[in-house]
Amino acid sequence: MDDFLLLQAGDQSVFGVVFNYYQPIIYFKVRQLCKNDSDAEEVTQEVFIEFYLKRMQLSGPEAIFPFLFAISKRMAISNFRKSLVRSNYLQSLQHTWLENSFSLQDELEGKELQVILESIIEQLPPQQQAIYRRSKFEDQSYQEIADEEGLSKNTVRNHLSLASKFVRFKLDKILSIFFL
Repeated sequence: MDDFLLLQAGDQSVFGVVFNYYQPIIYFKVRQLCKNDSDAEEVTQEVFIEFYLKRMQLSGPEAIFPFLFAISKRMAISNFRKSLVRSNYLQSLQHTWLENSFSLQDELEGKELQVILESIIEQLPPQQQAIYRRSKFEDQSYQEIADEEGLSKNTVRNHLSLASKFVRFKLDKILSIFFL
C-alpha cells in the first residue's frame, strides 16, 4: 500500500512524516498573518488537526500542500479577525471599566463574576484546571507548564484550548442571561 493511501487510512507514522515536512512551512506562512508566536503555533496546530480530519477529501499527494495552504490562510485570517474584535472589545471594556471603577456596585459585580469564573473552572477536569490556572492566572508559558506537569507542550496547548473553550462557553451562557 502506498504512503498516500496509508495517510488516508489514518496511519500515524505517515501523518507524522507529512506533519514534520510541512509544519515549518505552514508555521512560517501563518506567522506572517498572526500577531505572535503563540497564536501562530495554535493556528498551525489547528490546521493539521483539520487536515487530519479531512484527509479523505484529498485527491492525491500533490493536493496536500495546496490543501494545507488554503486551510492555514483561512484559519490565520479568521484568527486575525478574532484578535481585532477581541482587541476592540477589550479597549471598549477597559474604557468602560475605568469610567466606573470607583463604583461600589461595580466592585460587587466584579467579585460575583470572579466567583462565577471560579465555579466554572472547578467544573474542569483536574489537569485542565491546573493548566488553565497556571496559564491565565500565573502567566506561565506552555513550556513552563509542560515541564512542571511532565507533559508535552502540545498536550498542554490542547488542554488549555479545551479548557478555554469550556470556560468561554459557560461564561457566554451566564453573561447572556445576566445582561437580559
